[in-house]
Amino acid sequence: MNDRSHDSQAGTRDRGMPAQGSSAVGNRLHVCVGYSCNNNCMFCMEDDRVARAARLKAQTPEDVRRMMTLDPDAREVMFTSGEPTLHPRLGEYIRMARDLGFPTVGLITNGRRLAYKPYARELLEAGLNHVLVSIHGPNGKVHDMLTRSKGAFVQAVAGLANLAALRGEFPGLKVHTSYVVNALNVRYFREFYDAMRPLGVDQHVFNVMMPDGRGGTDMGHLMARYRDVAGAFQAFVAGLPPEGVARVFLLDIPYCTTTALPDPVRGYVERYFHYEPDGETGFEPHGPAGGAAAGDEVSADLLQASALDGENVRYSKVAKGAHDAAMRVKRPECASCGFDGLCRGVFRQYVERWGWDEFVPVRPGFGSPPPPERAGEGDGFPKETLAVDEAASGRSNPPERAGEGDGFPKETLAVDEAASGRSKGA
Repeated sequence: MNDRSHDSQAGTRDRGMPAQGSSAVGNRLHVCVGYSCNNNCMFCMEDDRVARAARLKAQTPEDVRRMMTLDPDAREVMFTSGEPTLHPRLGEYIRMARDLGFPTVGLITNGRRLAYKPYARELLEAGLNHVLVSIHGPNGKVHDMLTRSKGAFVQAVAGLANLAALRGEFPGLKVHTSYVVNALNVRYFREFYDAMRPLGVDQHVFNVMMPDGRGGTDMGHLMARYRDVAGAFQAFVAGLPPEGVARVFLLDIPYCTTTALPDPVRGYVERYFHYEPDGETGFEPHGPAGGAAAGDEVSADLLQASALDGENVRYSKVAKGAHDAAMRVKRPECASCGFDGLCRGVFRQYVERWGWDEFVPVRPGFGSPPPPERAGEGDGFPKETLAVDEAASGRSNPPERAGEGDGFPKETLAVDEAASGRSKGA
Protein backbone atom coordinates (compact mmCIF):
# COMPACT_ATOMS: atom_id res chain seq x y z
CA MET A 1 0.00 0.00 0.00
CA ASN A 2 1.26 3.47 -0.90
CA ASP A 3 1.34 6.09 1.84
CA ARG A 4 -0.53 9.13 0.53
CA SER A 5 -1.65 10.35 3.94
CA HIS A 6 1.31 12.53 4.97
CA ASP A 7 -0.05 15.77 3.46
CA SER A 8 -1.78 17.83 6.14
CA GLN A 9 -4.22 19.11 3.52
CA ALA A 10 -5.25 15.65 2.40
CA GLY A 11 -8.80 14.49 2.29
CA THR A 12 -11.78 16.58 3.21
CA ARG A 13 -12.39 18.75 6.21
CA ASP A 14 -15.26 18.22 8.59
CA ARG A 15 -16.27 21.83 7.96
CA GLY A 16 -15.63 23.81 4.82
CA MET A 17 -14.78 22.75 1.33
CA PRO A 18 -11.88 20.34 0.86
CA ALA A 19 -8.44 21.88 0.50
CA GLN A 20 -6.62 20.48 -2.51
CA GLY A 21 -3.15 21.96 -2.56
CA SER A 22 -1.70 25.10 -4.04
CA SER A 23 -0.52 23.94 -7.46
CA ALA A 24 -2.35 24.72 -10.69
CA VAL A 25 -3.28 21.06 -10.95
CA GLY A 26 -4.38 20.21 -7.41
CA ASN A 27 -4.26 16.79 -5.80
CA ARG A 28 -7.71 15.46 -6.63
CA LEU A 29 -7.78 12.97 -9.50
CA HIS A 30 -11.00 12.44 -11.43
CA VAL A 31 -11.12 9.02 -13.08
CA CYS A 32 -13.70 8.96 -15.87
CA VAL A 33 -15.39 5.56 -16.00
CA GLY A 34 -19.09 6.14 -16.77
CA TYR A 35 -19.64 5.43 -20.45
CA SER A 36 -23.44 5.60 -20.18
CA CYS A 37 -25.98 7.44 -18.07
CA ASN A 38 -29.54 6.71 -16.93
CA ASN A 39 -30.37 10.43 -16.71
CA ASN A 40 -30.61 12.82 -19.67
CA CYS A 41 -29.89 16.21 -18.10
CA MET A 42 -30.88 19.34 -19.99
CA PHE A 43 -27.62 21.09 -19.06
CA CYS A 44 -25.21 18.19 -19.51
CA MET A 45 -21.68 19.22 -20.46
CA GLU A 46 -20.79 15.89 -22.08
CA ASP A 47 -22.36 16.61 -25.44
CA ASP A 48 -21.27 13.53 -27.37
CA ARG A 49 -22.40 10.39 -25.60
CA VAL A 50 -21.42 8.14 -28.49
CA ALA A 51 -17.81 9.34 -28.45
CA ARG A 52 -17.70 9.15 -24.66
CA ALA A 53 -18.92 5.55 -24.71
CA ALA A 54 -16.36 4.52 -27.32
CA ARG A 55 -13.52 6.25 -25.46
CA LEU A 56 -14.30 4.83 -22.03
CA LYS A 57 -15.11 1.33 -23.21
CA ALA A 58 -11.59 1.22 -24.68
CA GLN A 59 -10.12 2.22 -21.29
CA THR A 60 -8.76 -0.87 -19.54
CA PRO A 61 -8.52 -1.70 -15.82
CA GLU A 62 -4.74 -1.43 -16.19
CA ASP A 63 -5.17 2.08 -17.64
CA VAL A 64 -7.21 3.01 -14.57
CA ARG A 65 -4.54 1.60 -12.26
CA ARG A 66 -1.84 3.60 -14.05
CA MET A 67 -3.92 6.78 -13.76
CA MET A 68 -4.09 6.27 -10.02
CA THR A 69 -0.39 5.55 -9.59
CA LEU A 70 1.28 8.08 -11.90
CA ASP A 71 0.99 11.12 -9.62
CA PRO A 72 2.24 10.37 -6.08
CA ASP A 73 0.91 13.73 -4.84
CA ALA A 74 -2.71 12.83 -5.56
CA ARG A 75 -4.64 12.50 -2.30
CA GLU A 76 -8.20 12.06 -3.54
CA VAL A 77 -9.70 10.04 -6.35
CA MET A 78 -13.25 10.63 -7.61
CA PHE A 79 -14.90 8.24 -10.06
CA THR A 80 -17.00 10.25 -12.48
CA SER A 81 -18.25 10.89 -16.04
CA GLY A 82 -21.61 9.70 -17.29
CA GLU A 83 -23.01 7.56 -14.47
CA PRO A 84 -20.15 5.59 -12.87
CA THR A 85 -22.43 3.18 -11.00
CA LEU A 86 -23.43 1.64 -14.34
CA HIS A 87 -19.84 0.48 -14.89
CA PRO A 88 -19.54 -3.22 -13.97
CA ARG A 89 -16.03 -2.77 -12.55
CA LEU A 90 -16.73 0.22 -10.30
CA GLY A 91 -16.40 -1.81 -7.09
CA GLU A 92 -13.10 -3.22 -8.32
CA TYR A 93 -11.79 0.28 -9.09
CA ILE A 94 -12.84 1.58 -5.67
CA ARG A 95 -11.04 -1.30 -3.98
CA MET A 96 -7.98 -0.60 -6.13
CA ALA A 97 -7.96 3.06 -5.04
CA ARG A 98 -8.28 2.07 -1.38
CA ASP A 99 -5.41 -0.40 -1.68
CA LEU A 100 -3.26 2.26 -3.34
CA GLY A 101 -3.61 4.33 -0.19
CA PHE A 102 -5.88 7.21 -1.23
CA PRO A 103 -7.28 8.82 1.95
CA THR A 104 -10.39 9.90 0.03
CA VAL A 105 -12.05 7.52 -2.42
CA GLY A 106 -15.06 9.23 -3.90
CA LEU A 107 -17.90 8.92 -6.36
CA ILE A 108 -19.85 11.52 -8.33
CA THR A 109 -23.22 9.97 -9.09
CA ASN A 110 -26.87 10.67 -9.76
CA GLY A 111 -27.56 8.37 -6.82
CA ARG A 112 -30.17 6.24 -8.52
CA ARG A 113 -28.44 2.89 -8.28
CA LEU A 114 -27.63 3.58 -4.62
CA ALA A 115 -31.36 3.12 -4.02
CA TYR A 116 -30.48 -0.58 -4.10
CA LYS A 117 -29.06 -0.90 -0.59
CA PRO A 118 -26.97 -4.05 -1.10
CA TYR A 119 -25.18 -2.30 -3.96
CA ALA A 120 -24.55 0.81 -1.84
CA ARG A 121 -23.13 -1.42 0.90
CA GLU A 122 -20.91 -3.23 -1.60
CA LEU A 123 -19.28 0.05 -2.68
CA LEU A 124 -18.76 1.20 0.91
CA GLU A 125 -17.21 -2.14 1.85
CA ALA A 126 -14.86 -1.79 -1.13
CA GLY A 127 -13.53 1.47 0.31
CA LEU A 128 -15.82 4.27 -0.87
CA ASN A 129 -15.84 7.07 1.74
CA HIS A 130 -17.04 10.17 -0.12
CA VAL A 131 -20.23 10.35 -2.23
CA LEU A 132 -21.40 13.40 -4.12
CA VAL A 133 -24.98 13.00 -5.35
CA SER A 134 -26.18 15.21 -8.17
CA ILE A 135 -29.71 16.34 -7.38
CA HIS A 136 -31.17 19.48 -8.90
CA GLY A 137 -34.48 20.27 -7.25
CA PRO A 138 -36.53 19.89 -4.08
CA ASN A 139 -38.93 17.35 -5.56
CA GLY A 140 -39.63 15.09 -8.50
CA LYS A 141 -41.39 17.76 -10.49
CA VAL A 142 -38.26 19.91 -10.75
CA HIS A 143 -35.50 17.28 -10.67
CA ASP A 144 -37.18 14.85 -13.07
CA MET A 145 -37.89 17.72 -15.48
CA LEU A 146 -34.24 18.80 -15.50
CA THR A 147 -32.91 15.25 -15.81
CA ARG A 148 -35.72 14.26 -18.23
CA SER A 149 -35.95 10.99 -16.34
CA LYS A 150 -39.15 10.05 -14.56
CA GLY A 151 -38.51 8.62 -11.11
CA ALA A 152 -34.94 9.96 -10.92
CA PHE A 153 -35.66 12.07 -7.84
CA VAL A 154 -37.31 9.25 -5.92
CA GLN A 155 -34.37 6.95 -6.57
CA ALA A 156 -31.76 9.63 -5.76
CA VAL A 157 -33.48 10.34 -2.44
CA ALA A 158 -33.73 6.62 -1.70
CA GLY A 159 -29.99 6.39 -2.41
CA LEU A 160 -29.27 9.23 0.03
CA ALA A 161 -31.49 7.56 2.63
CA ASN A 162 -29.54 4.31 2.22
CA LEU A 163 -26.25 6.14 2.70
CA ALA A 164 -27.63 7.79 5.84
CA ALA A 165 -28.72 4.41 7.18
CA LEU A 166 -25.30 2.87 6.47
CA ARG A 167 -23.27 5.56 8.19
CA GLY A 168 -23.43 3.73 11.49
CA GLU A 169 -21.39 0.95 9.90
CA PHE A 170 -19.17 3.34 7.91
CA PRO A 171 -18.59 6.35 10.18
CA GLY A 172 -15.97 7.90 7.91
CA LEU A 173 -18.45 8.37 5.07
CA LYS A 174 -18.95 11.92 3.78
CA VAL A 175 -22.05 12.71 1.73
CA HIS A 176 -22.45 15.87 -0.34
CA THR A 177 -25.02 16.99 -2.89
CA SER A 178 -24.39 18.91 -6.10
CA TYR A 179 -27.17 21.15 -7.43
CA VAL A 180 -26.62 22.69 -10.87
CA VAL A 181 -28.14 26.17 -10.62
CA ASN A 182 -30.04 27.28 -13.70
CA ALA A 183 -33.00 29.44 -14.67
CA LEU A 184 -35.47 26.63 -13.93
CA ASN A 185 -34.39 25.84 -10.36
CA VAL A 186 -32.84 29.07 -9.03
CA ARG A 187 -35.99 29.75 -6.96
CA TYR A 188 -35.82 26.57 -4.94
CA PHE A 189 -32.71 26.84 -2.74
CA ARG A 190 -34.56 26.83 0.57
CA GLU A 191 -37.07 24.19 -0.46
CA PHE A 192 -34.18 21.96 -1.52
CA TYR A 193 -32.31 22.53 1.73
CA ASP A 194 -35.42 21.64 3.76
CA ALA A 195 -36.09 18.53 1.67
CA MET A 196 -32.55 17.28 2.26
CA ARG A 197 -32.44 17.92 6.01
CA PRO A 198 -33.68 14.46 7.12
CA LEU A 199 -30.99 12.77 5.01
CA GLY A 200 -27.90 13.77 6.99
CA VAL A 201 -26.04 15.42 4.10
CA ASP A 202 -22.74 17.03 5.16
CA GLN A 203 -22.54 19.70 2.47
CA HIS A 204 -24.74 21.14 -0.25
CA VAL A 205 -22.75 22.45 -3.19
CA PHE A 206 -24.60 24.74 -5.60
CA ASN A 207 -22.76 24.89 -8.93
CA VAL A 208 -23.90 27.63 -11.28
CA MET A 209 -24.49 26.06 -14.70
CA MET A 210 -21.66 26.37 -17.20
CA PRO A 211 -22.69 27.47 -20.73
CA ASP A 212 -21.02 24.43 -22.28
CA GLY A 213 -22.38 21.30 -23.94
CA ARG A 214 -26.16 21.31 -23.69
CA GLY A 215 -25.90 24.22 -21.28
CA GLY A 216 -24.32 26.24 -24.08
CA THR A 217 -26.70 25.05 -26.77
CA ASP A 218 -29.77 25.95 -24.67
CA MET A 219 -28.17 28.87 -22.84
CA GLY A 220 -31.03 31.29 -23.55
CA HIS A 221 -33.49 28.90 -21.92
CA LEU A 222 -31.34 27.54 -19.11
CA MET A 223 -28.73 30.10 -18.03
CA ALA A 224 -29.63 32.15 -14.97
CA ARG A 225 -28.07 35.61 -14.78
CA TYR A 226 -25.30 35.74 -12.18
CA ARG A 227 -26.87 38.73 -10.46
CA ASP A 228 -30.12 36.80 -10.04
CA VAL A 229 -28.31 33.75 -8.67
CA ALA A 230 -26.37 35.88 -6.19
CA GLY A 231 -29.53 37.67 -5.04
CA ALA A 232 -31.47 34.45 -4.57
CA PHE A 233 -28.57 32.84 -2.71
CA GLN A 234 -28.19 35.86 -0.45
CA ALA A 235 -31.86 35.61 0.55
CA PHE A 236 -31.46 31.86 1.07
CA VAL A 237 -28.40 32.16 3.30
CA ALA A 238 -29.95 35.02 5.30
CA GLY A 239 -32.70 32.65 6.41
CA LEU A 240 -30.42 29.82 7.54
CA PRO A 241 -29.18 29.19 11.08
CA PRO A 242 -25.37 29.27 11.50
CA GLU A 243 -25.09 25.50 11.24
CA GLY A 244 -26.98 25.68 7.95
CA VAL A 245 -24.74 28.39 6.53
CA ALA A 246 -21.74 26.17 7.30
CA ARG A 247 -23.17 23.46 5.02
CA VAL A 248 -23.85 25.44 1.82
CA PHE A 249 -21.46 26.64 -0.89
CA LEU A 250 -21.98 28.56 -4.14
CA LEU A 251 -19.48 27.73 -6.91
CA ASP A 252 -18.74 28.74 -10.49
CA ILE A 253 -19.83 32.36 -10.17
CA PRO A 254 -17.52 35.39 -10.54
CA TYR A 255 -16.42 36.93 -7.22
CA CYS A 256 -17.47 40.44 -8.18
CA THR A 257 -21.13 39.39 -8.40
CA THR A 258 -21.18 37.89 -4.90
CA THR A 259 -19.89 40.69 -2.65
CA ALA A 260 -23.14 40.65 -0.65
CA LEU A 261 -22.59 37.01 0.34
CA PRO A 262 -20.61 35.96 3.41
CA ASP A 263 -17.13 34.75 2.45
CA PRO A 264 -17.55 31.23 3.86
CA VAL A 265 -20.24 30.33 1.30
CA ARG A 266 -18.51 31.62 -1.83
CA GLY A 267 -15.23 31.72 -3.61
CA TYR A 268 -14.01 28.14 -3.53
CA VAL A 269 -12.02 27.39 -6.70
CA GLU A 270 -11.79 23.69 -7.32
CA ARG A 271 -8.63 22.09 -8.65
CA TYR A 272 -8.56 18.60 -10.06
CA PHE A 273 -7.23 16.72 -13.05
CA HIS A 274 -8.08 13.77 -15.23
CA TYR A 275 -6.65 11.80 -18.15
CA GLU A 276 -8.01 11.96 -21.67
CA PRO A 277 -6.73 10.19 -24.82
CA ASP A 278 -4.29 12.34 -26.76
CA GLY A 279 -6.05 14.46 -29.35
CA GLU A 280 -9.46 14.23 -27.68
CA THR A 281 -9.16 16.95 -25.05
CA GLY A 282 -10.64 19.74 -27.18
CA PHE A 283 -7.68 21.99 -26.27
CA GLU A 284 -4.28 22.70 -27.76
CA PRO A 285 -1.26 22.60 -25.40
CA HIS A 286 1.51 25.17 -25.10
CA GLY A 287 -0.67 28.24 -25.42
CA PRO A 288 -0.09 31.42 -23.46
CA ALA A 289 -0.38 31.06 -19.72
CA GLY A 290 -3.08 33.72 -19.54
CA GLY A 291 -5.46 31.51 -21.47
CA ALA A 292 -8.41 33.87 -21.74
CA ALA A 293 -7.37 35.58 -24.94
CA ALA A 294 -5.80 32.50 -26.42
CA GLY A 295 -8.81 30.78 -27.90
CA ASP A 296 -8.54 27.08 -27.27
CA GLU A 297 -4.84 27.13 -26.42
CA VAL A 298 -3.89 26.53 -22.79
CA SER A 299 -0.58 26.55 -20.97
CA ALA A 300 1.48 23.39 -20.63
CA ASP A 301 1.12 23.31 -16.86
CA LEU A 302 -2.63 22.73 -17.35
CA LEU A 303 -2.44 20.32 -20.29
CA GLN A 304 0.34 17.75 -20.61
CA ALA A 305 0.14 15.69 -23.78
CA SER A 306 1.24 12.04 -23.67
CA ALA A 307 1.59 12.15 -19.90
CA LEU A 308 0.57 8.51 -19.47
CA ASP A 309 1.01 5.39 -21.57
CA GLY A 310 -2.09 3.22 -21.50
CA GLU A 311 -2.27 -0.32 -22.76
CA ASN A 312 -3.67 0.79 -26.12
CA VAL A 313 -3.57 4.60 -26.16
CA ARG A 314 -1.55 7.48 -24.73
CA TYR A 315 -3.29 9.91 -22.39
CA SER A 316 -3.01 13.64 -21.82
CA LYS A 317 -3.19 14.99 -18.28
CA VAL A 318 -5.84 17.71 -18.29
CA ALA A 319 -6.48 20.18 -15.48
CA LYS A 320 -9.85 21.74 -14.83
CA GLY A 321 -8.01 25.03 -15.26
CA ALA A 322 -7.47 24.10 -18.93
CA HIS A 323 -11.21 24.20 -19.51
CA ASP A 324 -11.45 27.54 -17.72
CA ALA A 325 -8.51 29.02 -19.63
CA ALA A 326 -10.10 28.11 -22.95
CA MET A 327 -13.67 29.10 -22.09
CA ARG A 328 -13.40 32.19 -19.86
CA VAL A 329 -12.29 35.75 -20.56
CA LYS A 330 -11.36 38.89 -18.68
CA ARG A 331 -11.42 42.53 -19.76
CA PRO A 332 -8.70 45.10 -18.97
CA GLU A 333 -10.74 46.54 -16.07
CA CYS A 334 -10.48 43.20 -14.27
CA ALA A 335 -6.84 43.96 -13.48
CA SER A 336 -7.98 46.60 -10.98
CA CYS A 337 -10.20 44.17 -9.06
CA GLY A 338 -9.10 42.94 -5.66
CA PHE A 339 -10.11 39.44 -6.72
CA ASP A 340 -8.20 39.43 -10.02
CA GLY A 341 -5.56 37.01 -8.77
CA LEU A 342 -8.19 34.49 -7.70
CA CYS A 343 -10.83 34.90 -10.39
CA ARG A 344 -10.76 32.82 -13.55
CA GLY A 345 -12.90 35.26 -15.50
CA VAL A 346 -16.34 35.01 -17.09
CA PHE A 347 -17.50 32.53 -19.67
CA ARG A 348 -17.01 34.00 -23.12
CA GLN A 349 -20.52 32.93 -24.19
CA TYR A 350 -22.02 34.74 -21.20
CA VAL A 351 -20.46 38.11 -21.97
CA GLU A 352 -21.17 37.75 -25.68
CA ARG A 353 -24.83 37.42 -24.79
CA TRP A 354 -25.23 39.83 -21.87
CA GLY A 355 -22.14 42.01 -21.81
CA TRP A 356 -20.03 43.21 -18.89
CA ASP A 357 -22.47 45.49 -17.05
CA GLU A 358 -22.93 43.25 -14.00
CA PHE A 359 -19.19 42.67 -13.53
CA VAL A 360 -17.84 45.64 -11.58
CA PRO A 361 -14.26 45.42 -10.29
CA VAL A 362 -14.10 45.25 -6.50
CA ARG A 363 -11.61 47.70 -5.07
CA PRO A 364 -8.84 46.08 -3.03
CA GLY A 365 -9.72 46.03 0.64
CA PHE A 366 -13.49 46.06 0.04
CA GLY A 367 -14.57 43.00 1.96
CA SER A 368 -12.01 40.24 2.25
CA PRO A 369 -11.05 37.58 -0.24
CA PRO A 370 -12.09 34.10 0.82
CA PRO A 371 -9.52 32.27 2.95
CA PRO A 372 -6.83 30.49 0.95
CA GLU A 373 -8.09 26.99 1.57
CA ARG A 374 -11.28 27.98 -0.23
CA ALA A 375 -10.33 30.57 -2.76
CA GLY A 376 -6.97 29.89 -4.25
CA GLU A 377 -6.68 26.21 -3.51
CA GLY A 378 -8.13 23.82 -5.88
CA ASP A 379 -7.83 24.55 -9.63
CA GLY A 380 -6.60 21.76 -11.75
CA PHE A 381 -7.08 19.01 -14.31
CA PRO A 382 -11.52 18.51 -15.95
CA LYS A 383 -14.87 17.26 -16.00
CA GLU A 384 -17.73 19.46 -14.76
CA THR A 385 -17.55 20.86 -11.83
CA LEU A 386 -17.86 19.23 -8.94
CA ALA A 387 -18.87 17.34 -11.67
CA VAL A 388 -22.42 16.66 -12.17
CA ASP A 389 -23.88 13.98 -14.45
CA GLU A 390 -23.74 15.88 -17.68
CA ALA A 391 -24.62 14.26 -20.94
CA ALA A 392 -24.96 15.12 -24.60
CA SER A 393 -26.27 18.28 -26.23
CA GLY A 394 -29.01 17.70 -28.73
CA ARG A 395 -32.47 17.12 -27.38
CA SER A 396 -33.04 14.35 -29.87
CA ASN A 397 -30.83 12.00 -27.85
CA PRO A 398 -33.19 9.77 -25.88
CA PRO A 399 -32.60 9.15 -22.21
CA GLU A 400 -30.59 5.99 -21.82
CA ARG A 401 -33.58 4.11 -20.51
CA ALA A 402 -34.05 6.20 -17.43
CA GLY A 403 -35.43 3.92 -14.80
CA GLU A 404 -34.80 0.80 -16.89
CA GLY A 405 -31.85 -1.49 -16.85
CA ASP A 406 -29.98 0.48 -14.22
CA GLY A 407 -29.27 -2.42 -11.95
CA PHE A 408 -32.33 -2.18 -9.69
CA PRO A 409 -34.57 -5.03 -8.66
CA LYS A 410 -38.06 -4.28 -9.96
CA GLU A 411 -39.32 -3.41 -6.49
CA THR A 412 -36.73 -0.67 -6.14
CA LEU A 413 -38.21 1.13 -9.14
CA ALA A 414 -41.52 1.26 -7.34
CA VAL A 415 -40.30 3.44 -4.47
CA ASP A 416 -42.76 6.30 -4.22
CA GLU A 417 -42.33 9.82 -2.93
CA ALA A 418 -44.32 9.14 0.19
CA ALA A 419 -42.05 6.25 1.10
CA SER A 420 -38.96 8.40 0.66
CA GLY A 421 -40.33 11.17 2.82
CA ARG A 422 -40.70 13.74 0.01
CA SER A 423 -43.79 15.72 -0.90
CA LYS A 424 -44.92 16.10 -4.51
CA GLY A 425 -45.27 19.35 -6.36
CA ALA A 426 -42.85 22.16 -7.12
